Amino acid sequence: MEQQNKYLVLDTNILLLDANNLTILANDETTIVLPETVINELDSKKSVPGELGYQARSFGRLIARGTIMEVFKQGSLIITPVILEDGTHVHIASASRYSFDVTSVDPSTLNDRKIIDVALEYNKYYESVTYMSNDVMCRITALSLGLETTDLKVTEKVSYDFIRHLEVDPETFGLLHHKPILEIDPDYTAEYYNYKFSCPTYSAQVKLATIVNGNIQIIGKETEKELRKQDAPALNSEQLLFSAAIQEPTNDIILCEAKAGSGKTVSALSNAIRLVSLGKYRSILYIRGTVNDTASDDEEIGFLSGNEEKLAVYLHALYDSLDFIVRKRLGNSRLKGQELEDKVQSDTEKLTKDCDIQAMVPLGMRGRTFHESIIIIDEATSISPATMQKILTRVGKNSKVIIIGSQNQIDSKFLTKYNNGMSVLLDASMYPSDSVSLHAINLHKVARSPICEWSESIFSKEHT
Repeated sequence: MEQQNKYLVLDTNILLLDANNLTILANDETTIVLPETVINELDSKKSVPGELGYQARSFGRLIARGTIMEVFKQGSLIITPVILEDGTHVHIASASRYSFDVTSVDPSTLNDRKIIDVALEYNKYYESVTYMSNDVMCRITALSLGLETTDLKVTEKVSYDFIRHLEVDPETFGLLHHKPILEIDPDYTAEYYNYKFSCPTYSAQVKLATIVNGNIQIIGKETEKELRKQDAPALNSEQLLFSAAIQEPTNDIILCEAKAGSGKTVSALSNAIRLVSLGKYRSILYIRGTVNDTASDDEEIGFLSGNEEKLAVYLHALYDSLDFIVRKRLGNSRLKGQELEDKVQSDTEKLTKDCDIQAMVPLGMRGRTFHESIIIIDEATSISPATMQKILTRVGKNSKVIIIGSQNQIDSKFLTKYNNGMSVLLDASMYPSDSVSLHAINLHKVARSPICEWSESIFSKEHT
């Protein structure tokens, strides 16, 4: 039963990233092929707590609502066609035999080889067969066996520069504030959320600015003074622009793509504490996706809740940032040793209570709505698009979202620079929105230590 002329064989990781990829990747010409091994792997994940289990169950529901057609054979394959509710054509392919000796393959890669073998069998009978996997080793193996391969790319662009350096003449340099950006920069695009203006006549001066509603907002001396009224004031111009973006009342979502050690988490938390202290918001919610997304649905955690030790490994960045902020506050304290440590602990607990700082993993958010909150989503490049969507749909009225991450720090075998939750949002930041006010910024300067900066420079390559 050949309904269409293109066949896309999906690896399990494509559907564990988002079960809806089953229909998203289909079109009028393409049949989705699911080897029996993929079905078995998804079935084994149904009872797994966390995002993987959720996606496996979602896949099961999609298939269950489909219509099963007449089974037919093709070579060594037994193929069960299924037509989903939206018309997507799916082949569930079982192999009566494999082209290799299964006993000679390492158990850790056996399932991968079985999936690839089904794709190879399809390749014998159909002209256009592509194997899709986000596992680079699987793709290399498939390529070596003569298959056309691809990975899942939600976006094509992975490198952004949200800070524009622009040189202007002396007269313009003095009249930048509140000017429409298009009058100053005819080459302005939505990507340029931040500016560093310079002038040859005043070579020692640089004016920092953010773009708000199409107008230039210069960060003057008084504005900078106000922005620095926080526990961890900006250490450089990029952090100052980040602070301005967070504290700008009209900004709903701030995206910060930053290098390791650039101070993104401390800056986000420090500015959030400032806004809550001013009465602008009621609480701070810190969210960090678990690396393997297998945390239990009820593992919502908060300081003093009694179960934070379970997921402490995921929340060290928050703990470290709070510890840093509290120690900054105690900078002139004469306390030493254990007395200082006890004071740090008690002040951390007080700060957490005063600002209603809560921490959780994404799965603790189902059924929740957060109003009048600042929501910090950390390590966003290790969060899937499906999970990011789930988080953002929990955001209620009068809330601000700060999303931070690094495209060079992705801790998931399912995600790449092209398909993580933050990459989707970074791509969206290139286009104006009528419903929300977006602001994006890069933090390139490493503030943590010379060793951190050095390691970033030698291990992080722009083309990777």
